[in-house]
Amino acid sequence: MEPSSTSKVAVTYWDPAALYPLIAPDLRSRFPLRNLHWKSPTRPLRSISSLHVDLLPYSPPPTNLSSPAPFNSSTELTRVKSSDSTRTDDTNNIHRSASRSRGPRKERRHQIPGLRNTPYLKVYILRCDDNDSYKNTQRKLLREWITTHATTEKADNHDAFEWLILHVVLPGTPAAQQPRSSSSASNSGGGSRWMKGGSMTLLDKIRSDFNGSTAKVDRVAQIRIPPTHPDLQTLSPPVAPTAAAMTPESPLESETSWLDLVAKLKSRILASFDARVTQYEEDVRERDSQRRLPGWNFCTFFVLKEGLARAFESVGLVEDALVLYDELGFGLEAIVREQEKGEVMGASFIAWTKEGLHWVEEARKCLIARKSGELEPLNEVEEENPIASDKKPYRELILSNEISVFDFRCYLFARQATLLLRLGRRNGEPSAQEAAIPISGEQDGDDLLRLSEVCRRGIEFVTTVARVLRSDLITHKATSGGGETEEGISPKELHAIIDNLVASWSYAVCTQLLEQTRSSALPEGLDENSDKGLLPRRSSSLAHQSLSFAQAVKGSVTGLEDIAAARADLIVLARTVLESVGKRRGWVGREGWYSFDDGEMEEVSLDGDESMVGKKKNDVFWIPEGIRYKGLKDTVGSDEGSYYYAQFSELSEKAMKHYGVAKRYKNAERVESDLAALKFHLKEYEAAANHLRRMTNFYEEQGWGLIETTLLGMYAKCLKEQKPEEYVSVLLKLLAKSAAVENDRIRRLAGRVSADAVSVTPPTLSPLGKSTITHVNVRGYVAEVLALSKEIFMEITTPMLNLWSDISVDPYPRHLPDRDGFEVGVRMRYLLSDPLPIDKVVVKITATSSPQSREVLLESTAGVEMRKGVVKTSVSTHQTIPGSYVVEQLTVYAGKLKFVHDFVVADIPLGLGTNSVQAIAAAKKTKLSFFPAPRGLTGRLEMPKDIYLEKMRTVEIVVSVGQNNISSGELRIRSATAGLRLITGSLEVVRGSELVSINSDAPGTLGLKNTTAGDDIRLRLPYNSDNELTELMVRLEVDYTTDAGKFVFIDTLSVLVALPLAVNVQDIFKDDTLYSKFQVSTAPAEVPLRVFTSTLKGSKSFHTEGGKGTTGSMTVFAKQPANFIYKIKRKKDVSGQPESLALLIEYTNMDEELRHTVADLFEAELKEAGFEKYIHWLLPGLFARFRHRSPTELETAALLEEFENGTYEDYGWEDALEAIDPRSGEREKVEVWLKEFFSNHAHISLNQQNILTAITRSIVIPVEVPSLQVIHTVSLNLHCDSSSRVLTTPYAPPMITAGIALPAELVIRHSRNWDTSPEGPSTEPMEFFYEVQNNPDVWLVSGRKRAHFVAVDGEVQRFPLVLVPAKSGYLCLPNVEIKPGDGAEGVTLETEYKANANVVLVLPDVRSTTVRIDSAFGAEQVAGMA
Repeated sequence: MEPSSTSKVAVTYWDPAALYPLIAPDLRSRFPLRNLHWKSPTRPLRSISSLHVDLLPYSPPPTNLSSPAPFNSSTELTRVKSSDSTRTDDTNNIHRSASRSRGPRKERRHQIPGLRNTPYLKVYILRCDDNDSYKNTQRKLLREWITTHATTEKADNHDAFEWLILHVVLPGTPAAQQPRSSSSASNSGGGSRWMKGGSMTLLDKIRSDFNGSTAKVDRVAQIRIPPTHPDLQTLSPPVAPTAAAMTPESPLESETSWLDLVAKLKSRILASFDARVTQYEEDVRERDSQRRLPGWNFCTFFVLKEGLARAFESVGLVEDALVLYDELGFGLEAIVREQEKGEVMGASFIAWTKEGLHWVEEARKCLIARKSGELEPLNEVEEENPIASDKKPYRELILSNEISVFDFRCYLFARQATLLLRLGRRNGEPSAQEAAIPISGEQDGDDLLRLSEVCRRGIEFVTTVARVLRSDLITHKATSGGGETEEGISPKELHAIIDNLVASWSYAVCTQLLEQTRSSALPEGLDENSDKGLLPRRSSSLAHQSLSFAQAVKGSVTGLEDIAAARADLIVLARTVLESVGKRRGWVGREGWYSFDDGEMEEVSLDGDESMVGKKKNDVFWIPEGIRYKGLKDTVGSDEGSYYYAQFSELSEKAMKHYGVAKRYKNAERVESDLAALKFHLKEYEAAANHLRRMTNFYEEQGWGLIETTLLGMYAKCLKEQKPEEYVSVLLKLLAKSAAVENDRIRRLAGRVSADAVSVTPPTLSPLGKSTITHVNVRGYVAEVLALSKEIFMEITTPMLNLWSDISVDPYPRHLPDRDGFEVGVRMRYLLSDPLPIDKVVVKITATSSPQSREVLLESTAGVEMRKGVVKTSVSTHQTIPGSYVVEQLTVYAGKLKFVHDFVVADIPLGLGTNSVQAIAAAKKTKLSFFPAPRGLTGRLEMPKDIYLEKMRTVEIVVSVGQNNISSGELRIRSATAGLRLITGSLEVVRGSELVSINSDAPGTLGLKNTTAGDDIRLRLPYNSDNELTELMVRLEVDYTTDAGKFVFIDTLSVLVALPLAVNVQDIFKDDTLYSKFQVSTAPAEVPLRVFTSTLKGSKSFHTEGGKGTTGSMTVFAKQPANFIYKIKRKKDVSGQPESLALLIEYTNMDEELRHTVADLFEAELKEAGFEKYIHWLLPGLFARFRHRSPTELETAALLEEFENGTYEDYGWEDALEAIDPRSGEREKVEVWLKEFFSNHAHISLNQQNILTAITRSIVIPVEVPSLQVIHTVSLNLHCDSSSRVLTTPYAPPMITAGIALPAELVIRHSRNWDTSPEGPSTEPMEFFYEVQNNPDVWLVSGRKRAHFVAVDGEVQRFPLVLVPAKSGYLCLPNVEIKPGDGAEGVTLETEYKANANVVLVLPDVRSTTVRIDSAFGAEQVAGMA
């Protein structure tokens, strides 16, 4: 918004010797200065990425070098005056004014420091070729330059600057032969550069003379020109010809010198900048503290503080400058508010804008000329940007207190926007030199957040300052009292001119901001360049776009949504201005596009008097005067309005696209609704329909019923002749609006919403909560919809709540009296006046417990005619699928119209408007419970009576046909357990084989034929599984046909298949006998068992003999198993593979006994009470409760032979009773009976013979006799003397003396009697070895403790041993272990150690005592025995 917005500081240089062209290329290549860091005591560290330097020459041409006159009659740098802020051709030139008649004079400083523009650094470019020249001439010139130009006043730092001496060394001069400093002379190579001891280089002398002895700042830099420089010959005096032959400076040394110069430039510029900022801050604080004192002026304070802001801006600290401008903006707002209150303090603004008066006067003259038929004397069109800080001499107006609030706000916003745009463009506008260099993607680095901030501030600025402009113009009109300004025009015309001026200015500002915030980061096509500024050229029709405001954004760009949203809001503001002009023009309805209808606009004769002041259309007054902006003037200039409508459409499309990128879809849809209304008004029905298709849904969701209904009417008119399918949908929506009005009326009459009513369509409400629709005329629409629907190929689905309310389904199904199946009642309220014939009603219910979400459809048997009011009908099904269901959907079919009502979604809302009690009650109303009737077909799954573990496991399926006479049918069996495989090919019919035919082509499928009432079919089905199953589930499906029709029964049957017992066996081998101990215990469920018999059946190879206790009833508990021991002998002369034995156990499960005992009693008394129809519903609930009996309860029942049945409350019958209809009193009766049953049968006796007989099962367990190749019978015989048994009884252990050697004999008998291998026992000798295992603390063994031996079948071997007891007491004999030797690896063997339990009594020998005495004096030991 300004000619230049880059960071630039002025640096003035004196060049008496014309050396600047020699260093200019290298110096400019190092500009702008980069990476400057400024630290102020009151501010955090600031980093300046780049700083442009404006080098300005100061000295006259180098012809006057012979005298020091330049410093006495120098030319000064002209300061920029406040009046020069207007852009002219001379603003970029440096003006010089020479005072030839006077000596040096001090520049007259402006009274306001903020208006000055002075250099930050003064540089003297010095040519000094040798020490003599420096001593005689140049040192004096430097001192005079410093005295005249480089000395400042200590107390004033508003124009603080620094100075620098740049010594340029030419090749071939004595100075070029010197090193840079005396310290480096000794290190320099070459004789020409050798310095004598004690002498100083020319650079050191300059530093010593001008830096001072105590100076910490080096103000002297040196640059050496290479001998190959092309401009050396242009110097005066020229360089010696021998310069080219000299050794040049190395590149490293040259670069070091330039870096030193750049560093000094940075430090000196920052030093002067810091001094200026400090001075300005002190002045601002001082002026701010005087705010309440008389004479304080805001305008002067503004200019002073703006000087600080511009100082920040000049060095690139744009954000700090923006903060200061924001503070000034707040201060301006406070001053304006004080003026409005009449508290004038610190400022005095003029009441109106002079430029605005000029606008009004031009418009008045144009109007008078047009009325009189003359040519327009003035050109009222403006094409410039209305907002720019250099558009007027704003700062001079501020300083002179001759600025209006409007101009003040415009200038302040222009400065703020300039800084924001500079931040948004990252590096600001390129300079003239940089602009010539092509930069690819120069805007790819735009800060979109900053650009969006410009748009947001621009919106606030336009809306606020437009009111200020209007107030200025109206204030002048009121104070002028109808003088010259109003001469020749009426007050109404004057108001119209003011409206046009405000609209034109607002539209022009919006256009300018949109142009200046363009960015290549926005998606392609979103913001196209156009000759008409704001309005892009249309590239496609909306009729071919599915979402005109949607944009595909590639990648993630920071701030993209923000800039798109801000620009969209700015476009909408421009569109609002355009719409307001259109209302005055008569092209837009008084209340927007929706207030248009075909009869609103009246025809006006075009042959009438053209000198009329204005044209009236429906009392609309319009004159074109005051529209100054060319873009707006062209838009509203035509009489037809076609270009206006095109421009309005373009703005709307552009706003929608921007909103789409910003993901503000609701805003985009609001804009699109206006565009749709415009297209409808222009009779572009196809394009309007594309927009209205989305808009109707949008306003329906927002609750704006009136707008939605209006759009639906427009949409229907657009579609009537084009798309019958969509036309029908729109008509249905209009019918829904009429039904909503009727429903709202009914509820208002009722006064409240009934607690029993099911959720209905909510009334269409506005955001204020009041209905916006009072009547919708839809008479005849029902018949039209039905007629059109017959011509449509596809079904049209519509929510039922659009036309019905109070929809409910009876939660209590009724059994059909003469056939299987169910019937359910349906109730609804029809809200339209026109009748609607219905073909059928379908209710879909879903199982609550089925993992597959099983669905059942119930249909009506005949059509229904819907008339206004409550309609009742019923639906039924021939499917019997027991379980609990939830009513999911109700569907009504009328031709190809399908009305759907979802109960689960629509009728059970848990939102803010409902409480949990109401939600639970609503949920229960949609819950149905289906169970078979007593007369219906049923199925159950049972465990078989006889279980054979050596065979495949089986289950038995029992199908009871009930009271049905089935002529034909099909029975299918499916697995319902994961990992379960049913062996349907081995299916066996146990009972009812004449009623069933097995289909071999379809395993698991059986045919039914000619069954009569009361028939049962029992099937045995083998199965296996991948893992151990506890419960098995099978899906039974039966399709059957009776005289009443076709029926279906589907149920998932389950049974516990885990065996309730566990059997463990322990074998003890003898030489010719095997003893097997069988332990029968409970399974992990710890359910007690009744074991009646246990029998081990022999085979042709073995003879078995049981002991006592294997017959008779016994109870097995978890911690008290039953043990049965059997003796097994091998039969002689039996060859071949031996057969296995079979263990037969007859048992009952205590849990099963409890369930059957209670179930038989429960079922008998339920039938006796007359509630037989609820058997299939209540009995499964009773069984489910028994599954949760704890092991402690079962053990108690097994011990006491009775159990506590519990109370009515323990069983939780509430859910089961919910399925019984309470309206007939049945629920209450069943509840009373249940309470009486549990009260009368609190304790139930067990061990009933009929129950035990029915549930007793037998299990046959195969028992394999283990094959043993070798058995050794080992005995350890002690050869005790006769005296050792004198004191013992025949059954007492032998007594021996401790420490006395005892001879013994180890006897080993080798046998192969239990080798049952098919080839028989081997006759070859086998090698083994034995080992006597003894504890040395108990027994000492002498002899062959470990020895190898070879034996054949029946051989006995003996080994002598000597045992010495090591201690007294009852001692067990040492153990003997036998293992295979070489050649007998892998041989199975057992050892029967007969002495394993033999014990000997070892006594100490008390007949003698040994005493040992040790001498206390070290004498020898004395031992004795007595």
